[in-house]
Amino acid sequence: MRLTEEQLSEALSVSDEHPVVKAFMQILDETLHSEVAYGIQPNLTAEDRAYNCGRAAAVKDLLVSIQTIRGERS
Repeated sequence: MRLTEEQLSEALSVSDEHPVVKAFMQILDETLHSEVAYGIQPNLTAEDRAYNCGRAAAVKDLLVSIQTIRGERS
């Protein structure tokens, strides 16, 4: 069952201090930092760099989407 935009907004409207929100945002933040670190390693081929940077961009897009739904600024 897919949630409507309103249901998503309501489901994610809990406090920033909610343990699930804190855990999820921490995981996303740590993953983003890891992917950026992988993408800027000096010994990568162009293909590997593009792949790693694409992963970082995807994580950042997910983070921004969640923040947007929650009404936050990135």
